[in-house]
Amino acid sequence: MKKITYINEMPYIYDENHARSHYLPNGSDKYKNHGEMCESIAKYHRGIFTESNPNTSWENGSDIESEHASVKSSEGGLGRNIGGYNNTASEKIKAYFKGTASKIFIWVEWNEETQEVTEYQMNKKEFGAFIQKFTRIHNMSNHKEVCVRFRPSSEKMISWFEEKVAATLV
Repeated sequence: MKKITYINEMPYIYDENHARSHYLPNGSDKYKNHGEMCESIAKYHRGIFTESNPNTSWENGSDIESEHASVKSSEGGLGRNIGGYNNTASEKIKAYFKGTASKIFIWVEWNEETQEVTEYQMNKKEFGAFIQKFTRIHNMSNHKEVCVRFRPSSEKMISWFEEKVAATLV
């Protein structure tokens, strides 16, 4: 596991009155939710900022194509339409890993007060262990399928990341 920390320099406007999506990156005409903003920050940091995040399917591409990397953050979902309807969480996770186009998985922690961003970069094995420990099952609005969602960021989660990073430095 690899850890990278930097200060967000991507300009944006925060509007608490805008429903669900409170962030408007400079130059964009579309507000973004927290997860989309974290992805935009990671892209901007790499010099590949895009005005809007394309909804590339988890099996057809990656959030950061040049790195074959999927970007995830607090309370986000693993992916949409994984394994069809009526599958269990374990079946969806297996289908995701069998079909994902990504080879690297980046967890983004963003402190909005200080603008500090920490990326934890994982391979498939590390990401699989993370999923087993820090996801929950959520019923979709159609009540016909479940989705795998990440738990909110927590001290326990950050400690887990830090232990894994420290173990790779030994």
